[in-house]
Amino acid sequence: MRVFEAVARQNNMARAADELGVTHSAVSQQIKKLEDLLDARLFDRQHKPVRLTAEGQRLLVSVTRAIDLLARAAGEISNGEIEGDLTVSCVPGLGANWFVPALGEFLDTYAKLHVHVVTDFWHHPVQGEDADLAIAYGSAEHPDKRVVLLGHPEFFPVCSPKFVGNQRSIRDASHLLKCNLLHDYNKETWSRWFAAAGVVDMGPRRDIVFDSAHLSLQAARAGHGVALGDAATVQHDLKEGRLIRIFDQSIPAIHPYYIVTPPSDRLKPAALALEAWLLDRYRADGI
Repeated sequence: MRVFEAVARQNNMARAADELGVTHSAVSQQIKKLEDLLDARLFDRQHKPVRLTAEGQRLLVSVTRAIDLLARAAGEISNGEIEGDLTVSCVPGLGANWFVPALGEFLDTYAKLHVHVVTDFWHHPVQGEDADLAIAYGSAEHPDKRVVLLGHPEFFPVCSPKFVGNQRSIRDASHLLKCNLLHDYNKETWSRWFAAAGVVDMGPRRDIVFDSAHLSLQAARAGHGVALGDAATVQHDLKEGRLIRIFDQSIPAIHPYYIVTPPSDRLKPAALALEAWLLDRYRADGI
């Protein structure tokens, strides 16, 4: 492909051979092998200088993009380090409670990388539209984007130890109906959890609804009620005792988390490195 690109750009096999530091015969053989492989004639050799055929012109577009991508990747690597600017978008709950606390590990590996982190609510119609990489929750449909599954969270009830101490009657799932229930976005997830736990009669209760999982979990840490969290968003709280898990029952989230990036021909090497790190870290956390 590199030989093909050089000949197409030079319109001359001899000049392409000089550029590549090989013989004219080697260039001619490489072009013939490529044409045999593709079963297509890429150059019209009857004209001087040689001209691309229609098939060759179509191939050149993709080959040029690929070479430009490789050149850009090489340009962003200095002494083995990825550098430059990287804009990352993330849904607030996962961003504040998992991504940002873990981000230092990634930045320690790439000390010359400058990261700008923004948040996008999951029900925003276009998540991370201008980001180099977005951690999105919801649909996998992102037109003209590259989408990779990060993971599918499971939700379970959590609250502060202080709250449990003040609510001594929490012995089974139905007792949660007497507690403040903390919701993010809507009441649907709690309704699904109660159904899975076998609680049919919801009865009167006090609901507090927030517009993000980050706020509902912060309210739980403050002792205002019981929230639903997943392993990613509450793992540090559970380890450090700010929150406790009060029932084993869990339910899968309606949607998974996805990594969304521009298509491969516009994908920054830093975004690809962050994607690989995110996938490894998500699995390593046992999520």
